[in-house]
Amino acid sequence: MAMLSVVIVRYGEIGTKSRQTRRWFESILINNIREALICEEIDFKKVEAKHGRILVKTDKAREAADVLTRVFGIVSLSPAMEVGAEMEKINKTSLKLFRERKEKLALEKPRFRVTARRITKEFPLKSPEIQAKVGEYILENEESKVNLHDYDIEVGVELMEGKAYIFVDKVRAWGGLPIGTQGKVVALLSGGIDSPVAAFLMMKRGVEVIPVHIYMGEKTLEKVRKIWNQLKKYGYGGKGELIVVNPKEREKIIEKLREMKKEKYTCVFCKYMMVRHADRIAREFGAKGIVMGDSLGQVASQTLENMYIVSQATDLPIYRPLVGLDKEERVGIAKEIGTFELSTLPEDGIPFIPKHPVIRGSWEEFRKIYKAVFGEEPMKREC
Repeated sequence: MAMLSVVIVRYGEIGTKSRQTRRWFESILINNIREALICEEIDFKKVEAKHGRILVKTDKAREAADVLTRVFGIVSLSPAMEVGAEMEKINKTSLKLFRERKEKLALEKPRFRVTARRITKEFPLKSPEIQAKVGEYILENEESKVNLHDYDIEVGVELMEGKAYIFVDKVRAWGGLPIGTQGKVVALLSGGIDSPVAAFLMMKRGVEVIPVHIYMGEKTLEKVRKIWNQLKKYGYGGKGELIVVNPKEREKIIEKLREMKKEKYTCVFCKYMMVRHADRIAREFGAKGIVMGDSLGQVASQTLENMYIVSQATDLPIYRPLVGLDKEERVGIAKEIGTFELSTLPEDGIPFIPKHPVIRGSWEEFRKIYKAVFGEEPMKREC
């Protein structure tokens, strides 16, 4: 098997930034790449940014590429061989990688194409000429045929600063922005399917997530710990560890609602108090918002009216990245990131869920109930 010595890392949105901003994003992405490789115990020699690419020099290029697909900010990766930018070396290396892939696919006459790009322009031949020469060399030495649109193998050649990087894999990554470029948020993790997906999508946009779980029992807590450990596989660049809150006011609220025959407001009250706890933690950590896994109309507490009531618990922005997604879309993401099976593990039962929860709660009625429970008006926290 060919000794691949480098991973070509490609980013997307970062390349649209101004030069100064792009360098800052690149430096954070490089740090996150290093962190990922160190955490996964993959040795590397160098990580450097060059001409809109990041090059990871390592003798474990395939293993490194698998890990780096989980680093946000990366659009695609290619484990590659690095050779001098000479046509003979490019041809021979391309043929070697082509043969390996042909054997792996067990195809007698594979269809292929060659894609070349001169990232720096010192090489004398233009990209179409390089493609033609490499393609011709492969055709002369292996049973194969060219097909530019419906191909089994794509041989990639990228040239920069006197070197050629040759590959046959272009691995899709998650894209987004590097974690650490967009500040911090607190994410409420319940143990269900949706809240981990909401946290993941915020991480994907470069946000460092501080996970907070409102304690419901040991079984649910253990489940949430497993979910967070899975999410941390995408969290390179973040330092957040799970914070568990055991709310002392829960029994008082439930008892008072029963006395008032207002049990229908139980779920709204619980979510309101969850946000109050999240608000306090967010301010302690300097976080700029709270993330929730609400999807409009999913359950009784996620109607517009009830989300409005819950939102009054804080002055901080509440981010609801799943608000417009269908259940199938949310489940699809959960399965792809590895949290779905964990979210369906057994958990502690919730004995105080009302039989008929309020669907369209009234803020005025909620305020009156809140005052009866706590002896004061619900107040937003001051900055």
